[in-house]
Amino acid sequence: MTPARPAPPDTSRAAAFLQAFEEDRGTPIAFWWVFAGPSNTLTLPEQIAASVGDRIISHAIAPGEWIREQEIGQQFGVSRSPVREAMRLLEREGVVRIHARRGARATFLAQKEIQDLFEVRASLVRLVGRRAAEHRPERLLELLEIGFCTLGETADDPATARRYGETAAQMTLLCAALCGNDRLFPLIASLSMQMLRYTSLGLRSCERRRRSLVLWRGAIDAIRRGDADAAEQFFASRLEENWREIRRLLETEVPA
Repeated sequence: MTPARPAPPDTSRAAAFLQAFEEDRGTPIAFWWVFAGPSNTLTLPEQIAASVGDRIISHAIAPGEWIREQEIGQQFGVSRSPVREAMRLLEREGVVRIHARRGARATFLAQKEIQDLFEVRASLVRLVGRRAAEHRPERLLELLEIGFCTLGETADDPATARRYGETAAQMTLLCAALCGNDRLFPLIASLSMQMLRYTSLGLRSCERRRRSLVLWRGAIDAIRRGDADAAEQFFASRLEENWREIRRLLETEVPA
């Protein structure tokens, strides 16, 4: 009897992200990519979770704010059951916490929790940079250059700081989707959703965005020439410098 072959890794999340990026490059970060499964469709609870998740990372729902389940149910025309299932999905992704008999609340992460997430994400992002340089598909390089143009357009304008942060996150996801390791994208996507509120904080100043732009230029050039060591270091430096700024700001103020 021939042994069953292991199931191939689920690459639909990466494919869905790449399709969305190429069809509408102005689309902001979407929680949909976290939940997309093999059929590229979402169940009703997943649709609700994606909608609420997007509101959280865009600050429409502030850290620490209670999720109004009844209002969400009315918006989707559903009972509380799929809304509560959606909250469980978001709790699994680390962006809400469910409190017994009180409902769900957008997470307000302590500095130690943010640091723990940063350490995990930094390790994976270093690997993404290395694998991208080793694999260096032409499609990735083309998309990174498009993203880099957007970074340049938004680096000096305080009004476009959030757009800069979203574009930088998308570029990291592009590298994860096209680096040749099918397991990396869903991991990076989930961590990016949890961290985006805070990584954007670290890019709030024009000075920080200009420095990030320099590091992105170095990373793209390293990927293009296949220099895995340099690409990994540029990716690491970008995250480490951003974390230092996040930590400085968290010690002096509450994130907006």
